[in-house]
Amino acid sequence: MKDNEAILTHVEALGGGHVWDADVFAVTLFDIPASDSDVAVLVGLRGVQQIALNASNLSFPMIESIARIPDLQSLVLCQQNLSAEQLDALRLLGPEIELVMDEV
Repeated sequence: MKDNEAILTHVEALGGGHVWDADVFAVTLFDIPASDSDVAVLVGLRGVQQIALNASNLSFPMIESIARIPDLQSLVLCQQNLSAEQLDALRLLGPEIELVMDEV
C-alpha cells in the first residue's frame, strides 16, 4: 500500500489524478502527454483496475509494461499511434484495451 501511495503522489505531481476507494482503483494521466520516464513508476501499482493514459509520447514497450500490471482490467489510451499488430499484442496481455479517438 505504501508503494501505491508514493506512486499516486508522483501521478498527482505530474498533474494526473486517481480514485482509490473500496470499489474502484483507477489512475488517469489522460490530459498529460507524459513520457516513458514519467509513467514507468505505474508498473509498481498493485490492485489498480483501470489506467487511462495520453499515449502521445509513450513507447510501445512502456505501454506493454503497463498492460502487464497484475489484475489490471482496463487500459484506456488516447492520442496513441499504435499499429494493428501492437494493439493485438496488448489485447493478448489481459486487460481490455480501449482507444479514445480525438474529436475533430
